[in-house]
Amino acid sequence: MDYLSAVDVVTNHRVLSERYTALARATGIIGIVFMVLLFGPIIALSTAGEPPLDATASEAVKYFGNIEANWAQLAIAASTLGWIGSLWFFVAFGYLLRRVEGDPPWRSTIATLSGALLAAYGLVGVSLGAASLHGGKLTRDVADFAFAFGSVGFANAWIAVASFALCSGWVILSTRALERWMGWWLIVAGLGLVPARFVWTSELWTVPYLLFWVWALVLSIRLIRRPNLLDPVES
Repeated sequence: MDYLSAVDVVTNHRVLSERYTALARATGIIGIVFMVLLFGPIIALSTAGEPPLDATASEAVKYFGNIEANWAQLAIAASTLGWIGSLWFFVAFGYLLRRVEGDPPWRSTIATLSGALLAAYGLVGVSLGAASLHGGKLTRDVADFAFAFGSVGFANAWIAVASFALCSGWVILSTRALERWMGWWLIVAGLGLVPARFVWTSELWTVPYLLFWVWALVLSIRLIRRPNLLDPVES
């Protein structure tokens, strides 16, 4: 009986490990797909004369007029697929992180919810998209408010990204599930995004923000190639 129980334990462990391996590979694939769906439209929209975060009313009016075009509206619609994909990615990665953290999985839970907040910002914060529908008819005041509303919401989203980065980096460093440089990379990005919120009109925010997304891209590629990267490390 003891022998059969031991066999069952080994079998269950193998099946569970295979499921997490599949989850890790799926997480990497989701990460690549959602970043293409998200940043492709964002890059396309930036070519329409996107002004800085602290744009003037005149700049906002001109930008909304530019993205009233059909191609821009299609790009905005496509970006919603990217935001939903980001939610899939953060939830899936949260499960991987929870496995290596163990109980109580409070840091991985905070990381998952922080990532969900970023996705919520993209899906709910539609002031820019709504204003672009009637870009050529907007008054200066309405355009100014819509652009400022979107800019401040975007800046607030950096704190959600920072929360995800700091909690995830903490788990990685404390569990040794990934290389230490992967954990420190996230910590640096997270710590950089917090002060960036207080000087949000400066272009300095782009450094930690891009650091984070490059990390997510690197992680996704590595999970596809080596899906056992986030297996728990024996103490």
